[in-house]
Amino acid sequence: MTEYSDQRYLHAKRTVDDRALNRGVLDVLHASLSELGERPVRILEIGAGVGTMLSRLGDWGVLRRTDYVLLDRDATSLASARAHLEGWADSVTTAGEVLTVKKAALEARASFVAEEAFAFMAAASASARFDLVVANAVLDLMELEPVLRAIWGVLKPAGRFWFSINFDGDTIFEPESPLDEAVMRLYHRSMDERMRDGRPAGHSKTGRRLLTAIGATGADLCAAGSSDWVVFPRARGYAGDEAYFLRHIVHTIDEALSGHRELDAAQFATWVAERFGQIERGELCYIAHQLDVFGIAPKGVPG
Repeated sequence: MTEYSDQRYLHAKRTVDDRALNRGVLDVLHASLSELGERPVRILEIGAGVGTMLSRLGDWGVLRRTDYVLLDRDATSLASARAHLEGWADSVTTAGEVLTVKKAALEARASFVAEEAFAFMAAASASARFDLVVANAVLDLMELEPVLRAIWGVLKPAGRFWFSINFDGDTIFEPESPLDEAVMRLYHRSMDERMRDGRPAGHSKTGRRLLTAIGATGADLCAAGSSDWVVFPRARGYAGDEAYFLRHIVHTIDEALSGHRELDAAQFATWVAERFGQIERGELCYIAHQLDVFGIAPKGVPG
């Protein structure tokens, strides 16, 4: 039986995200950061997980000098992030809770903050503090308008934002199954109805909603593009740990819909078992439609 771990899932999806991230949007981000000069760029990553975004941006040459805050409510993931960055870097020095990592042209002072995002961003110490806010595969787990306004509050006037891998309402499995339409409809609905800490927690069409919500709050949307997850078997099986990634996706759907009154329990159990079997045999393909956006925050936070 597979043991499921959020940390293993986050590491497993790195190669999936690497393929998915929209390089055109990323190029606009890179060019915009170059306008800030040689000083360290102050970055907040919301839902930083196991730290793979910082190492990715270093490997891809997007960042050179940065003070980088990894914010996540899960302390276990942040401990994994610290270990990941220590293993990835060419050199590591520690001063208190701050980890300075160097790799090729990157020098990053990384801070790890285990706190709920809204609470962190509401603190006076975070106000107008950052040049860039990064949120990867996380805004579709949060109430959109309140989180946008909170983000504008922690950005310096005309600060940058890069929101990547925002789910946008389409999940596809191949080979097709007769139960797919019902399963996906109910799974997407569960995203729309999800609550956390007494507030709505995301939406199945966050990607497209961002395209209008950003402008409605006074920010400037500068670039947008698709960032679909596409996972498929190769001659020797799935790349990296992507078979586990797929198992975790199917497991998540199973947990969300098990016992649902609109699904026949036996049929759904068969659907889940078939999908797991297809992964084991290297037969399952998976597509999730998503969007990346980059832009400039308002010069003043709208009231």
